[in-house]
Amino acid sequence: MQVCILLQCGNLPFRRICKRFGADITCGEMAMCIKLLQGQSSEWALLKRHYTEDLFGVQLEGAFPDTMTKCAELLNQNIDVDFVDINVGCPIDLVYHKGGGCGLMNRLSKLEQIVKGMTSVLDVPLTAKLRTGVHEKVNIAHKIIPNLRDCGLSLVTVSFIEHSAIL
Repeated sequence: MQVCILLQCGNLPFRRICKRFGADITCGEMAMCIKLLQGQSSEWALLKRHYTEDLFGVQLEGAFPDTMTKCAELLNQNIDVDFVDINVGCPIDLVYHKGGGCGLMNRLSKLEQIVKGMTSVLDVPLTAKLRTGVHEKVNIAHKIIPNLRDCGLSLVTVSFIEHSAIL
């Protein structure tokens, strides 16, 4: 069983409870790449792993290949994780309007560059969480996934949540 990434409630205490109830895979809450690179302790706290989390990953949000690659390199050198996940699903305006989260689904070239850059510096698998699409009733994930696989992505999780970023 995998505990999906949950903004503002997928924190360490919640993940510990999930482990007690049988979760095999856990993932930290979405961490913003820029804030990690700036050294914000509140953002780094999202990446903490409990010793009971035997298969643990972290999820990064960002919009640009250079900063996402630098962040992946920093994580690779400083924390113990089993995978790193790119957030390609967040519909929050703050993230979407800067080109991150599900905004990356409309910027395939940037997303491909992010995947290639991150896989070149990581020693662990790189995964991504996508939505079925950005606009209501316009599914595009199935068109994007093969490109991401070809760029080196190990796994894709597709969210089938009914609401979309742009209605």
